[in-house]
Amino acid sequence: MRNIKQKVFLELEKKNFPNLKFLYSKEVLDITLEVLRDLLIQEKQKFEEILKTPKEKITFETFEDEEKLWYFWNLLNHLQWVNRSDKIDKIIETFEPEYLDFANEISFSKPYFEMLVYCLYKCKLDWEQERILKERIKNFKLRWIDLEKDKQEQLKEITKKLAKLSQDFTNNIVKDQAKWSYHITNFEDIKDLPANTLKAAKKQAKEKGLEWYLFSADPTARGDLLSYCHNPKVRQEVSKAWLRFASSGEFDNRKNVLEILKLKRQKAKILGYNNYVELSLVNKMAESPKQVTDLIEWISAKARKKAKEELETLKKYFNLKEINSFDVPYYSRIYKEKEYKIDSKKIKEYLEFENVLNYLHSLVWELYDVKLKQINIESYSDDVRVYKVYKDNKLVSYYLLDPFYRETKRPWAWADNLRSKDYINDKLPIVVNVCNFQKVEGSPVLLTLWDVETLFHEFGHALHEMLSESKYSELSWFNVEWDFVELPSQLHENWVSDKESLRKLSKHYKTWEALNEEILDNLEKLETYMAWNFVARQNEFALLDMYLYSEEVPENVEDLDKKTLDLANKYWVFSRWEDYKMYASFNHIFGWGYAAWYYSYMWAEIIEKDIWEEIKKHWIFNKQITKKFLDTILWQWTRKEASDLFKDFMWREVDSKAFMKNKWLI
Repeated sequence: MRNIKQKVFLELEKKNFPNLKFLYSKEVLDITLEVLRDLLIQEKQKFEEILKTPKEKITFETFEDEEKLWYFWNLLNHLQWVNRSDKIDKIIETFEPEYLDFANEISFSKPYFEMLVYCLYKCKLDWEQERILKERIKNFKLRWIDLEKDKQEQLKEITKKLAKLSQDFTNNIVKDQAKWSYHITNFEDIKDLPANTLKAAKKQAKEKGLEWYLFSADPTARGDLLSYCHNPKVRQEVSKAWLRFASSGEFDNRKNVLEILKLKRQKAKILGYNNYVELSLVNKMAESPKQVTDLIEWISAKARKKAKEELETLKKYFNLKEINSFDVPYYSRIYKEKEYKIDSKKIKEYLEFENVLNYLHSLVWELYDVKLKQINIESYSDDVRVYKVYKDNKLVSYYLLDPFYRETKRPWAWADNLRSKDYINDKLPIVVNVCNFQKVEGSPVLLTLWDVETLFHEFGHALHEMLSESKYSELSWFNVEWDFVELPSQLHENWVSDKESLRKLSKHYKTWEALNEEILDNLEKLETYMAWNFVARQNEFALLDMYLYSEEVPENVEDLDKKTLDLANKYWVFSRWEDYKMYASFNHIFGWGYAAWYYSYMWAEIIEKDIWEEIKKHWIFNKQITKKFLDTILWQWTRKEASDLFKDFMWREVDSKAFMKNKWLI
């Protein structure tokens, strides 16, 4: 066992990419708690030594050190997110309170805080070091370092409880989705579904000892059922299932949500704020809750009006008296096929995964002189790809892509880092993209346009983390104001929807032919088709988030059900059924880090549309303009405030005209 532990320590010392197959092996997981506790003891000892530093010997480097514990903890959390098991759940659940106790010890250490203040005013610093120290000190004050001891203890306990609730919330979704399936025995209902989806469903049924077709919670399968299944009852049941995950039975999240809302409100009150929204906006571009809600309410009202017009078009075209939310994908698909000759199944044949990925990599080379070179390395899944990332022929980062759906994965797609840049020990960042695309054994992986946008979106985040002019990880994209952090990701989606780029991107997986001009023209016309329904839905989520975190917390689960249903019915274009409980699986605001700032997607889109308009003026493949974007925004991380980064690129304040024009508001 000692030999294995020593191998783990050596693996964490490596400067190159870690051996995840080894670190995630059973033999390592069996001793992981012991390794974590050894690393924790080391970190505590280092912190005690820092506090003993005489004032005259304090420098900026006093506070800089390699964080093996944080690195290993990150690796373990990634494993839980991409390959959840009872074993890794238990490790996280057991050690997290111990880890947070130490984090709280640092966060509320008055001697450590005073050392930072001393260094800021007495040490010789460059401007980046000065910004880092100012941000650290500001964050100490946001935690109210001068609070009474009993209130500090309350905040520490709240932090630990919220971490546990967040883990439980997301794990419940994964577990509930993993056990869900939908069995279909009438082939006529599903005969028009894409071949890969039918093949996967047939295989899943066989594995369960069933005949016909069994559909899992694979998001691709769900989308295909809603778009191609002829039976409205099936569409309704599938749609309802997705909006009720983790809302009943052993994986019921509703009590977790109540407790999260109560604790976050309590935290805000202790820190002197009226509600959690006020606290969350302290480090954002938005100036007040009212500014956010006024903007989103205004867009929401416009969106609902336009969305209803979109629905009226479908009703009139198909001679329908009424249309239900679960029927919209089905009729929209048929409408596009008949009126615009857009067959989504045929479009997918031009968006084969490997070709799309190659185009993405060639695009970032063309735009930013960034090259990705795949390396042969064993990992936790055969589907995982690992790359070295070069900028101007210099290795700047490692990149891991985990692209395909597994039942043990957390839903949706995301970007993260496993290791931050460590200039002291000359270690490069390890950046991660995770997606949930459908893969069927023996068949090419064909993507929808939405899938391709998702890939480009997450890679935009990854680029933001990979590229940096600064050597300090603390100035990374994770610390950019959160209502600005979606800018690079949303901006890079445009190279999917733009006609000129899509012509280059599309390549039939058999013939290698690009999409023809008629289809490209029609896709361009359809770029905003049913967009208002999507905008209305996004704003429904944003306003649900804002009001849940700003208003009094409901007394019980029943009141919470009613409140969320009332908000959904107020801001969505359809009336929801009584058992609508989407909030129980609203991972962004209860499991991830978007609590009280889900609005950031819309906020960042306003900025993104302004910048994209400027890029288009110069041509979207003009390296001079993309280099300017790289130099002023991507490359800068958070060396400056977000508003200043924008001004460095545009030479002015944000103008919403491009957004308004794109959304047909002017």
